Amino acid sequence: MRYRDFLRNKLSGIIPRSIVLPSGYHLVGNVALLNLDSSLMKYASFIGEKTLEYDQRILSVATKIGPTKSIKRIPSYELIAGDSNTITTHIEDGIKFRLDPLHITFSGGNRRERMRLSKLVKNEEKIVDMFSCVGQFALHIAKSADVEVIAIEINENAFQFLLENIKLNGLGNRVVAVLGDCRKVHPKGTANRIVMGYLHNTIEYLPFALETLVEDGGFIHMHMSMPESEVKDIMMKIEQMCRIHGYSSSINAHYVKDYSPRIGHYVFDITTSSEA
Repeated sequence: MRYRDFLRNKLSGIIPRSIVLPSGYHLVGNVALLNLDSSLMKYASFIGEKTLEYDQRILSVATKIGPTKSIKRIPSYELIAGDSNTITTHIEDGIKFRLDPLHITFSGGNRRERMRLSKLVKNEEKIVDMFSCVGQFALHIAKSADVEVIAIEINENAFQFLLENIKLNGLGNRVVAVLGDCRKVHPKGTANRIVMGYLHNTIEYLPFALETLVEDGGFIHMHMSMPESEVKDIMMKIEQMCRIHGYSSSINAHYVKDYSPRIGHYVFDITTSSEA
């Protein structure tokens, strides 16, 4: 039975039929994350308890109560049912991620993009992941090829899980974790490929990514959320920034998923080469 139909059946007589129930949830390890609108918040505990019944994998249920905050990407969730210990292990294509999804962002909707990027990487590349979080990109990349990855993370909580996940997956010989602001701690002139998995005003960090590239140039994968109408303008800005830093560039933008109403999640694949 579909989730919404299951809730409708179980909550008959408790929630009016005129109220639209959620159609699904985002499962991170054993934690189910819901988006409940204002009309459903007073029924949140009922929905949470029935969600626990719906899927035996679920041990905790939380609902979003606000936007993700600051450069440290701190989500806003409230536990509505189940175990209050929400630290869990999420397994994605053989990679194990330990994290607390109520306090650290982890988007299952980006899985396809993580797989795509890991297939582009070649042996012996030196890679910098500027917004590593718990290692979503860095660990997939390190598993896929014989590479060196520097994984930078500014959120102290996420950084501790990043360290744990490097050990958990046996990738300590390929991934080095660095705590700090990538604008200040990026290693200059060292990377063949750079991952920028941050969505808000990411282009403001592009000059620091360009400083991180080796002199001959390389590849940058810049994520950003925006309306489709702004994609071409961003591509022009990228080209201008690359030129200022002495690189010619070829740019391809592709859509990943919806981020919010009328806002898409895009990735700009930037191939650079020295103009000298």
